[in-house]
Amino acid sequence: MTPRVAALTCHSKKPHGCTYKQRAKIRLVLLSCLVLLCSLGTPKIGEAHPISVSQENVYVTRDKVMLSMQIYVEDLYFFQKLEPDKENIVSADKIKKAIEQHKQFLLDRLIVRDINGEKLKGKVVSVDDSSIKPQGVAMSDLMLFTLVFQIEYPLAKPPEFLTFSQQLIDSNAGFPAMVQFNLKQEGSETPYAVSMKPREPQTIRFNWDSPPLAPDASEADWQKWLKERREETLGITSYGTIYSFLYIEDFEIRHEILIPLATLESFFTLERKEDDFLSVAEQEASREKIEQFFAKANPIEIDGIVVKPVISRLDFYSLDFRDFAKPAEKKRVSAANARVGIILNYSTKGTPEKVKVTWDMFNRSVWSVESVCFAFNQSYRPVFSKLERNSVFEWTNPGRKVSLDVNPVAVSLQPRSLWSIPLISAVGLLLCFAVALSLFRKTPSRRNTLIVVVVLFVASLLCWPFSRVTFANPLEPIPQIPAEKAEAVFKTLHKNIYRSFDYHTESDVYDALAKSADGSFQETLYRQINQSLKMQEQGGAVSRVTDVQWETVQPETELTQENQTTRDERSFNVKTTWTVAGTVEHWGHIHTRTNQYQAIFYLEPVEDVWKLTGMNLLDEQRLRFQTSLREVNTEEKNDPKKVESPPKKSPKTKSADSSSS
Repeated sequence: MTPRVAALTCHSKKPHGCTYKQRAKIRLVLLSCLVLLCSLGTPKIGEAHPISVSQENVYVTRDKVMLSMQIYVEDLYFFQKLEPDKENIVSADKIKKAIEQHKQFLLDRLIVRDINGEKLKGKVVSVDDSSIKPQGVAMSDLMLFTLVFQIEYPLAKPPEFLTFSQQLIDSNAGFPAMVQFNLKQEGSETPYAVSMKPREPQTIRFNWDSPPLAPDASEADWQKWLKERREETLGITSYGTIYSFLYIEDFEIRHEILIPLATLESFFTLERKEDDFLSVAEQEASREKIEQFFAKANPIEIDGIVVKPVISRLDFYSLDFRDFAKPAEKKRVSAANARVGIILNYSTKGTPEKVKVTWDMFNRSVWSVESVCFAFNQSYRPVFSKLERNSVFEWTNPGRKVSLDVNPVAVSLQPRSLWSIPLISAVGLLLCFAVALSLFRKTPSRRNTLIVVVVLFVASLLCWPFSRVTFANPLEPIPQIPAEKAEAVFKTLHKNIYRSFDYHTESDVYDALAKSADGSFQETLYRQINQSLKMQEQGGAVSRVTDVQWETVQPETELTQENQTTRDERSFNVKTTWTVAGTVEHWGHIHTRTNQYQAIFYLEPVEDVWKLTGMNLLDEQRLRFQTSLREVNTEEKNDPKKVESPPKKSPKTKSADSSSS
């Protein structure tokens, strides 16, 4: 999260028609209402303390964090157990002593963590107690006097991330402790302001090359600045917010959820030895518990049937992890600022007609969640809200039908007529003819020669149906497919190969490949294409082919002994150079990779259809790899129906704050 007034730092959270200044005012109004509601019914200061509100001002430079904590003397009364005298006066000496005790209290309870979750060591450099009179402070006046503690945390280098949290009260305390948190970065006058609750960390990202703009900067400048920050972080700009991405595709629905570990633990607790960290072994041990929770949470109905998800990924991310499409490195993470990413896959038999998503993950920390839904070329922003009793999002198919039929290419080129010769019979008749010639000569063995001729002739007739040799009619020209037709056949088969990988199961891919590739070449082709579609930059994720372009296609229809690899004289080869663009899309951003290949393909008629029978890869090179954000363009007319429950008045004691920090 980057500093700007209230929750304005999260660009994706901006509601339609609401300016940044308006959101700041709304946040302040909500906070004022919360304080007012919590303080109703409190007759006297000394009798009850319904809420403790302190002011924490932070200024971050490249080499240190300067924290100014303003409290009331009343806070010393509750936290340091100040005792008044008989006249109900707290002496100045007791206040001074309590101040010294409160120094360590603040150092222990106001926590600043670095990018790895390690606590920074602070030091109280001064305390402004000039408002305290020598005669002390009356109990009735404790709220009239303030103290300002100045704490400094040295930094070894300019921080990219800092996480702030407060634990001014214990978990079993009977009253809440609210801290008005305000932060400024060196080089900018625009603050980040929020009401910080106990055990709800605030993580802030700092850009030292491009700090936040001035408060009076134009809306256009702010939009540009925020867009640049979104591109830097691939759209994940808030570190205390639940991100929900819903992808509706032809053969599956995918729900990707990115949730702060601290927020996840508001639903259930993960076992760990250290309070501040989760080890790799503890992450592995917690996987089953997390997977079971999400397998039941946020049910999805596809065409009226609740479908159980298959969890394809579960990772723990530290703050320095940027591209969530990659598998996370196995390492210890901070319980205060780590995030958990989970991908749930819901299989479909084809393009769904209706999808219904119900978000039921609400509690004291999660009041609303803004999701993003990508349904083919359309995008939506459903908002799930506990207070508004709106927890359902529905999508209806506008008429799209999946069409992945891979059609074979029939062979229209007719072969030459065939001649068939009985080889044994032909040899026998030739021998019979040769021996018969000797009958014209007068020899003593003429009778025997005649017998041999008769035997050879009869044997040749008997062998006539056997051992026949078949070959093309040499009197007819060799059939050759025209170059234009050869190019068209090849492009169709080549496109069919990549289209086969749009299917999701391996058996379906093989069935589709069998219509365009022959025999053992299917296995080779499957391995080569599947490997080429894997993006190693994304942990080996298989990309989806979005475009195939041929730069050169050179058919070789006149086969010679050097290029003929088949027995069918209608076969031909194609030398081609082509490019393939593939994408991997996760967490609201798209990775696009374009590769170029050069190869020789061999095509042959098989059972009256053209098929690829071999390939010789000559060259392979990457042309480009780029990452971009998936733009969310929503229009009111495109919004699918949202099912809302009847409105119900919310309890007055609860805040309307969302899970966004």
